[in-house]
Amino acid sequence: RIEPVEREMDRIFGSAIWGRDDDTFEGAVGALLAERRQTLSCMESCTGGLLASTITDTAGCGDYFRGGIVTYWTDLKIDSGVAPAVIEEFGVISAETARAMAEAVRRELHTDYGVGITGVAGPDDQEGKPPGTVHIGVATPHGPTVTSSMSMNQGRAAVKRRAVTSALTLLRRALLEAPGN
Repeated sequence: RIEPVEREMDRIFGSAIWGRDDDTFEGAVGALLAERRQTLSCMESCTGGLLASTITDTAGCGDYFRGGIVTYWTDLKIDSGVAPAVIEEFGVISAETARAMAEAVRRELHTDYGVGITGVAGPDDQEGKPPGTVHIGVATPHGPTVTSSMSMNQGRAAVKRRAVTSALTLLRRALLEAPGN
């Protein structure tokens, strides 16, 4: 009885539908990477490893997830490949630094895609930016690094969770927009 309804929803919503039943969003993103035989790495700051943890909650993630780096301190971002000039010019909490983090982790961990997340989880301001300010970058093998920025402050845990969901959403969009799809 549900099949005709599902077909109609697929027709209307297309790629906005990412799963059914027990599917998870991170599993759906991982399935896209796995079916394309592509790899992923991440460099996280304000999420403290939550993106890597979320990705590795999916069985089979070792087929596409190469690893992640948690760079809470600025010097570790630089040691991990982020150009000091980017941080000096734009600050740690910026779209430019998120872009540089994504590109650095993709390069350093030799993956097809790299995700960078930087921001202020709270409770205090950082670099004059309020808690809830988050910047995400996704480096791809087929074009310029895409970024997304948001500002919401619903507490530290919520900022981290929303940043991870936003990063996965940006990554999924990049995968769906890749040439040949």
